[in-house]
Amino acid sequence: MNERRRQEDTISIHSSVSSTPTESTPLILGISHSEKYVATWKSEFQWLIKNALPIVFTFLLQNSLQMASIFTLGHLGPTELAAAALASMFASVTAWSIAFGTATALDTLCSQAWTGAKDKTLVGVHLQRALCILGLMFIPIACVWWNCTSLLLSLNQDPQLAEQAGLFLRCLMLGAPAFIAFEATKKYLQAQGIMQASTFVLMFVSPLNLVLNYTFVYLPPFELGFMGAPLATSCSYWLMLTLLVCYIKYVKGSEAWGGWTSECLTGWWPFLKISIPSLLMITAEWWAFELSSLAASYLSTRDLAAQSILLTSASALYTIPFGISVAASNRIGNALGESNANKAKIASRVAFLFAVVFGAINSTFFMLVRHKFGYIFTSDDDVVALVAKIIPLGALFQIADGLSGVCGGVIRGMGRQSFAAWVNLFSYYVVALPLGYYLTFVLDWDLAGLWIGLCLALFIVASGEVMYLLCADWNTEVKRTQERVHADEDHLHETLSHFDA
Repeated sequence: MNERRRQEDTISIHSSVSSTPTESTPLILGISHSEKYVATWKSEFQWLIKNALPIVFTFLLQNSLQMASIFTLGHLGPTELAAAALASMFASVTAWSIAFGTATALDTLCSQAWTGAKDKTLVGVHLQRALCILGLMFIPIACVWWNCTSLLLSLNQDPQLAEQAGLFLRCLMLGAPAFIAFEATKKYLQAQGIMQASTFVLMFVSPLNLVLNYTFVYLPPFELGFMGAPLATSCSYWLMLTLLVCYIKYVKGSEAWGGWTSECLTGWWPFLKISIPSLLMITAEWWAFELSSLAASYLSTRDLAAQSILLTSASALYTIPFGISVAASNRIGNALGESNANKAKIASRVAFLFAVVFGAINSTFFMLVRHKFGYIFTSDDDVVALVAKIIPLGALFQIADGLSGVCGGVIRGMGRQSFAAWVNLFSYYVVALPLGYYLTFVLDWDLAGLWIGLCLALFIVASGEVMYLLCADWNTEVKRTQERVHADEDHLHETLSHFDA
């Protein structure tokens, strides 16, 4: 208790000099680091390359965790494989998309606080607040997972498939809190410019997860069969979180952690005002693509197979703009926090350029291999032919997908998620899905209709966000950021002073 009071006293002392002037406050401050640093296109290009690559690898390795379960269970039989795939999709829609969307509020709050606040432990307070909110959010999610079998049966799923999918989720539920906490803690580190920590952790955990899955499913003394895979994945989630916390404590990242404080139980509404639009940004796109897959299942087995190939490939290629978007989000937030409007502006332009270049590379790749690409996944000539027919739309899709993703990252760094949320909701649910339904099921354009709707939505999103960012007043964004950070610091100081009294 005494140690905790000493920590809080220290936080209070640091925080008291944050934004409230006193008699000892100098009238003319020294030149800050941000004023000495002159951003250039070359410096921002180098920074983005260096910091986006670890995020790309992290994203790939993180996705491999659940893929290991599907791969392992596929050897038990087709029902087990289908149940694992169905459970993974159910988890993505009901939990991961919601948790990821909520946690992206930290892209704004932590990155701006790291450079804008004099008391760096404000970054840790934002993390604590996020963990509390995510923990409460997981309670209804856990109830949904526990009753997954009943929900799937009500949707006329095969009883055996529904039973096994429900078992998968009940076992995976043991590790889900750790996975969600890992995502939030990862953002806490990224805001400090520590991009490689989660990559190091997953480089160790990812191959171990595959070994654990195989061991829990097939090898004595475990030999748990179907339930062994989600249990092994749950163990891997807790190991990920433990190693990341150890990295913070023993390697790097502890500077922004001032210990647990009662401050995390206050200030939820300002956090929610950013996290709710962030949630809508992520889930609007995520759920729209899941609905497109569901729509493809009503066409034919061939269409569903082709849709699976195209979406899997698009998701894999999206890791590049995704890495750029996360790095850009933290770069923009850091720049605004240190009152460097020019740095934020140049960083956003460089991120745009990256998105267009990599989108063009991905598009070119798709067009060059369009007639043979399907054979990577299947030997069915009809499916391969359909993939080749739709790939030009997928190629066009890449540029808009990358640009919208990167722009979304820049907008998160600014804290302007509300605009992006409305653009996404309009583009997907007013334009894409109704148009896709009409073209697919009324005009009988089949799979092409779905992809035309998705492409159009992404171009609307990308165009709207690019125009918004090109018109942004970066000096105004700096002022908004400073006001937010100073208000958060003052609130932290007031809370700790009250606790001390």
